[in-house]
Amino acid sequence: MAALLGGKGIRTMDRTTALAVCTAKLLHERRPPSGDESASERVGFVIGTSTGSIRSTSDFTRDSLVQDRPFLVNPALFPNTVMNCAAGQCGIWFKARCINATISGGRLSGLLAIKYAAQMLRRHYADTLFTGSVEELCPQTAWAHRMLIEKGRRHAVPLGEGCAMFTLERAADMQARGETPLAEIVALQYGRYFDPQDGGEADQVEGISACLAEAIAQCGVAAGDVAVCSLCGAADVGSREAELRAVTQVFGSNVRVHCDDLTESMGDTYSATFSLALGRLLVSLRDGADRPRIGIALVSGDDGHVGCLVVRA
Repeated sequence: MAALLGGKGIRTMDRTTALAVCTAKLLHERRPPSGDESASERVGFVIGTSTGSIRSTSDFTRDSLVQDRPFLVNPALFPNTVMNCAAGQCGIWFKARCINATISGGRLSGLLAIKYAAQMLRRHYADTLFTGSVEELCPQTAWAHRMLIEKGRRHAVPLGEGCAMFTLERAADMQARGETPLAEIVALQYGRYFDPQDGGEADQVEGISACLAEAIAQCGVAAGDVAVCSLCGAADVGSREAELRAVTQVFGSNVRVHCDDLTESMGDTYSATFSLALGRLLVSLRDGADRPRIGIALVSGDDGHVGCLVVRA
């Protein structure tokens, strides 16, 4: 962290915030400078997370109970307990004075962050939004992960952490500057498509299939045009199988599917899963020879919510 950010201002930074700020710095360095001092007034951050830093929250709460009266907690650590700390610190570090938002959506956090950012861009509330999601590895999340494995809701995969972030801008603005985007968002579909309490695996597959079908219908893409699908359900019991069946049902068996590779290399990254899967998808579309170069990032939750993003490289 110090190698990227320097030694100033990082002493009380928690892991979630450090992951987000370091990722933002790497992305910020790739963004061409505008040369306009007022540009920061139209730049913002939208970051997805489950609860922010659960370690910061639980450690601060514990200190308030076990320290000597009058409950001598370290006030400098309190900002870390707020869910929007990571997004706020990113805005402060990079002097982004426009939208600063935190989206909490569990495994779907990355998709919901992009959905929110896209709405803000369409309404011209901002010109550039650094958008992604983050998840930290800590004893608290490891304990929860183990409980979910014992209850049969998670596969016994390693637990990981990570952050991925993307620069979102309007296509017309990039064209005016003579720039070519890495990819274009052509459709985003999200909703509650199945009831995990009343329905079974077949209902889950049908719900995910419906989400995929609505997404490609929304942008007029034929099922045969989709070259790659990147899935996010490898760690959740039932989700991996349901997502694979749904993709085969909608797109056939010829579509290339990325399902287990991120979990095998990085572990279960929960809130950061979708953003990392989207990054994997974009790399696949850029390096592959598939024509047309259209891909889908798919994510589903155990509460019945499903979302997918259709991109054209």
